[in-house]
Amino acid sequence: MTVVYDITPFLAHDDAARQLREELALRTKELERERASLHGLTIDLAETLINAMEAKDVYLKGHSRRVAEQAASVAEEMGLDADQVENVRLAGRLHDIGKIGIREDILNKPSALTAEEYAHVQEHVRIGMEILAPLRHIPEALEFIHDHHERFDGSGYPRGRTGDEISIGGRILAACDAFDAMTSRRAYREAIEPQATIGQLEAEVGHALDPVVLAALRKVVVRRRTLPFIDDLHG
Repeated sequence: MTVVYDITPFLAHDDAARQLREELALRTKELERERASLHGLTIDLAETLINAMEAKDVYLKGHSRRVAEQAASVAEEMGLDADQVENVRLAGRLHDIGKIGIREDILNKPSALTAEEYAHVQEHVRIGMEILAPLRHIPEALEFIHDHHERFDGSGYPRGRTGDEISIGGRILAACDAFDAMTSRRAYREAIEPQATIGQLEAEVGHALDPVVLAALRKVVVRRRTLPFIDDLHG
């Protein structure tokens, strides 16, 4: 006797599985497009907030952009993966957003801050985190921003984290933020030369700064300083 099997149920099952795979693949592509669009909106928001912040203080103009680019270079020098490098860059663009809530007379003060004024400036981290709280799709960048005033020895703010408790992005931003502040003109002093700045920052290794991060920053600074000389030779 010849046995005939009805394979229709199996074909129907395979067809349903194929349709499900195709639907999942389509939905995945849609989510990736939405993620890319949301990321773009985040960058646009960053630009708007940064412009508003920098309009309050001429000495801050370009600071966030410079910190972002240098921090990304340091992250690459340290071998961080592409996603981490991008999160470091984004955090650099956004790290000082909270200064929108700081009084202009304090931001532009040409002399040392009082204890009360310094406490007011420290509030910019909390203010920034409150402003950025809705951006839940960039948790790693937000953590970097939260940590950018922590110090390696635990004496920083707002959470008093120490060593590796501080996110890697926070440690990178701390070094690059300090470097840019020192190499830029301020209301109370002239800019410091980059190599001299690196020398001064070396005294902060183990206190304010991570030694591994500063070593990478030093390499980035030295490499960038040699490029104009190389260009001159070929010009």
